[in-house]
Amino acid sequence: MRKTSLFVTAALAAWASGAAAQSHSVRIGGTYIDVHSSAPPLSGAPVPDARLEVGDASTVTFSYVYKPDDTWAVQLALGIPPRYKAYGRGFLEPFGQIASVKEIAPTLFVDYRFGALAGKWRPYVGAGINYTHFTSLHSTASGNAAGGGPTTLELKDSWGPAAHAGVEYLVDKHWSVIGTISAAKVKSDLTATAITSSGPAVATTTIDFRPVTYTLSVGYTF
Repeated sequence: MRKTSLFVTAALAAWASGAAAQSHSVRIGGTYIDVHSSAPPLSGAPVPDARLEVGDASTVTFSYVYKPDDTWAVQLALGIPPRYKAYGRGFLEPFGQIASVKEIAPTLFVDYRFGALAGKWRPYVGAGINYTHFTSLHSTASGNAAGGGPTTLELKDSWGPAAHAGVEYLVDKHWSVIGTISAAKVKSDLTATAITSSGPAVATTTIDFRPVTYTLSVGYTF
């Protein structure tokens, strides 16, 4: 009976220790998205070297972080859908901005947290998966002119790996400031359908967005 009591006591102590090490955090911050897009010329376009390039964007991001212990963490990051502007290149360059699009891009990371530096700084690295859904695609007046008529756009959803690295500065047991750099594989097939005087004209390409994001956020741990 005594051995059983000792075992139960030890198990409860271990569980209490693990529970005490767990924590939950919420974060909010500003993010700059540095896009390094590349895409081959539009296939089906009536002119050669009709290309496009996606510009940078910024947004407000949020994340939830679950830390089962002091070393590992699981983080879900998302934010207000940023708006990207697409610009003509090659033959399309004189048309300027030809389209715009928003994205919804939740990303799930598993993080490894290094030991504290000077008692306040916690560097970490993480890897995970990104899902990107494109919405609010819009062809500008210049884009319609370039296509030869009113143009509708479609971008397929994207799944791809993601990775990030950052450092958390612990202000106190609840508050922290976090800086993060992340990258994700975001690649999507674009279909542009223009209604011209001679009927529908379809042009396609594949855009590799190659975004690198920089985030500065404030976190609260509870």
